[in-house]
Amino acid sequence: MPHFRGAKNLLGLFLISLALSFIVPPALAQGPGGPAIFMEKPAPPAEEKKDAPPSTCGPIICDTCVPIDTSKFAMQAFWALSIYTGNFSHNWRHVDAKGNFYTFNMPIKFTYGPTKDMEVYVIVPFVTNWVDSANKSLAGPNGERNAGYSGIGDMTLIGKYNLLPETDSRPAITAVGGLSTIPTGHASHLNPGRLVQDAIGTGSLSFVTGFNLFKYLKPFLIHSQIWYNTPINMYKIHGNDFPQAVRNHDWVTFNLAAELPLTKDKKWILLTEMYSNWTWSNIYSPQGFQSPTTLLGIQPALEYVATDKLSMAAGCAFDLVGKFGGQKITPVLTMLYSF
Repeated sequence: MPHFRGAKNLLGLFLISLALSFIVPPALAQGPGGPAIFMEKPAPPAEEKKDAPPSTCGPIICDTCVPIDTSKFAMQAFWALSIYTGNFSHNWRHVDAKGNFYTFNMPIKFTYGPTKDMEVYVIVPFVTNWVDSANKSLAGPNGERNAGYSGIGDMTLIGKYNLLPETDSRPAITAVGGLSTIPTGHASHLNPGRLVQDAIGTGSLSFVTGFNLFKYLKPFLIHSQIWYNTPINMYKIHGNDFPQAVRNHDWVTFNLAAELPLTKDKKWILLTEMYSNWTWSNIYSPQGFQSPTTLLGIQPALEYVATDKLSMAAGCAFDLVGKFGGQKITPVLTMLYSF
């Protein structure tokens, strides 16, 4: 074989060209994006999202279950006027109230989410009691038959943690703990001339434990609250104090609420609530007229969601049956703003 100068170089170029003839055409067929081996895999089809419950103002009486978002803050104001239609006797009967009694209650609720799945809130209530045309049997030492009193009532401090999120078969469950009443209201050294209208506190420090539940059963939003309250009396009856200063009976709070969106945009929502307190006496519980009353009632209401941050609700609570304490009708308005 003749020896040509540069034959080795030609042989090398031939081999390289042959290799490229097998690589380059398939690569060009992939288009400007490059070979398929270097392209991103197509994204899998997005999973269909579950239909989330609409945002609402929430129940007025029943406590909510799902905590506020982390580092979020909300303020809610209530305006409630209780008109007493009578009293409940010790045997669950309706009796005359012996006067025209009223209570205006304006609680302000401050809520904060310190961490994920946790919420802390405090309620500061402003209370006004008054009575006119009281029965002569209830008159004060100087014949007083009209009286009134205003001030800060018992505050509430509650913390809750979402133990279990909601699933298709299980409701969301939140554990609750705190103080249902802090004795900041006026409950001792009552003035007989004020006809007990200056008793705007329970006189007890009440510890609470319990659970809140929530389930979205489209289109209904179902809420539930089960709390066990253990009060410790902070005052003793002395001098001219009345037994109304004592409130030292355990009680259970059991509330239910259901919300139903009425419009397609879910801005108008129908709310129905059942509220109840169930009281009993322990061996160590001293008797007292102002002990928590056993009570069962309902409250229909209407909610309006104005924006993502602002919502409001209005309703009227009706006490149906009870043992001890007053029977009342309470129109209420609330407004919630989230920051």
